[in-house]
Amino acid sequence: MILNTRRNFFKQSFLGGAVLLFYNSSLYGAAEPLKTLTLAQVDLFPKVKELDVDTASYMLLILDHSRITASHKEFLRNGVQWLHEESLELHGKLYYNLLEQERQEILQEISEYGWGESWIDSLLTYSMEALRSDAVYGVNKKDAAQKWLGFNAGLPHPKRAYL
Repeated sequence: MILNTRRNFFKQSFLGGAVLLFYNSSLYGAAEPLKTLTLAQVDLFPKVKELDVDTASYMLLILDHSRITASHKEFLRNGVQWLHEESLELHGKLYYNLLEQERQEILQEISEYGWGESWIDSLLTYSMEALRSDAVYGVNKKDAAQKWLGFNAGLPHPKRAYL
């Protein structure tokens, strides 16, 4: 990524610092929230992978969007850390190192907590938004998800991304 703005520079600096800080920690995976967020989205709604919906790119758009509150972005990141903590407690591994059945158990477990239910709701909401997104955003390639849903977007289609 080109560090052409101060904002991008600080973001990349923070991520690099987080990786160094957590490298020898059992919560090293918390420094990789995007990997965990997108895996959890696939675990919650496997059709996104089958339809080749790039939820990772969509989550990047969300985490960088000016209209998403800082507290909500922090909640999404904290949810990743809490998910890893629950995973370590129950299985002794980070979430993305678990088998599919173990990940389902973790998701079922956290769904019983208030934060877990809200976090899962947010991930499912963003998955549904990605499914209906226009191809111009590069998330829903070839509108495969829209065709599967039988969704006809309004006209005119956007000529450029607005996020």
